[in-house]
Amino acid sequence: MNFQGFDVRHLTILDTLFTELHVGRAAQRLNLSQPAISNSLAWLRRHFGDPLLVRGGRTLRLTPFAERLREPVRRLLLDFRTVALDRPGFDVGTATRRFRITLSEYCAAMIVPGLVRRMAEIAPGIDLECRPISSNTDEFERGEIDLLILPWYVLHRHHRREPLFRDEWVCVTSADRADVPDELTWEEYTAGRHILPDTQQSVGWELEAIGVRRQVAAIVPHLLLPGAVAGTPLLATIPRGMIRRAPRPADLRVRPLPAPIGAHVIGMQWHHDADGEPATSWLRALVREVVNGEGLEPADPIDASLNENDPDQQT
Repeated sequence: MNFQGFDVRHLTILDTLFTELHVGRAAQRLNLSQPAISNSLAWLRRHFGDPLLVRGGRTLRLTPFAERLREPVRRLLLDFRTVALDRPGFDVGTATRRFRITLSEYCAAMIVPGLVRRMAEIAPGIDLECRPISSNTDEFERGEIDLLILPWYVLHRHHRREPLFRDEWVCVTSADRADVPDELTWEEYTAGRHILPDTQQSVGWELEAIGVRRQVAAIVPHLLLPGAVAGTPLLATIPRGMIRRAPRPADLRVRPLPAPIGAHVIGMQWHHDADGEPATSWLRALVREVVNGEGLEPADPIDASLNENDPDQQT
């Protein structure tokens, strides 16, 4: 069968160019030189008889023909990946593979240490690469990310997902804040000044929905919230599980919120094309094992359904 020199390498370069719309960024992602990408793009243009990407102001845009190619190219890459990684069985003791997981900072703090330890014990040939939540979501759509472990409300509706664990939102202060009552009212909560994370959280939308507005004293990276509160007169609202990961938990004092707020539900998600793949099935089972071993509170579909109406739910 003659494909006139067209091969999977060209599919990979096309898909990356279609996503990045930039030769330099495509080269960086594929660990190739810019001249190599430019030469491949020139070959592809001759092959298809179409410019594929054209200059539109300061950026590139797809031609109508390239727009038609975009989804078929992605589908072919996913199918190729499924075939290339398929095996009659998956022997964890001898398998060699790299899994890529995208997690939020909170999820990483809660489960990654346990996941790394367990993999080192039973899967010496398997590597783990953890990616930040800011990673390009197109990587997941292309099947390049094996698993998402994120708050339920940011998971895609059109791929397979399951709730993993739940956490309770609590208010924390410095341990020496004897002036803050054990049972806060909303008036006392809003009278204080708060440290907020630098990423959006569902609790923020829920508080706004009931008319609660926080006075912002500082915005810091999510994992620094517990340590930043200690020794200050400030308040922070965090998942209770983060207290165990704080540098000095004894420096903090925990109080319930004045009224219950929906649980912080964490789920995991995988591409629907990988649903029956033995390796990713093993990875999901290992994540469940680690979650159980960490003593995290299980989440169920009812918990997840309470998060379905969050404003940033992706469709």
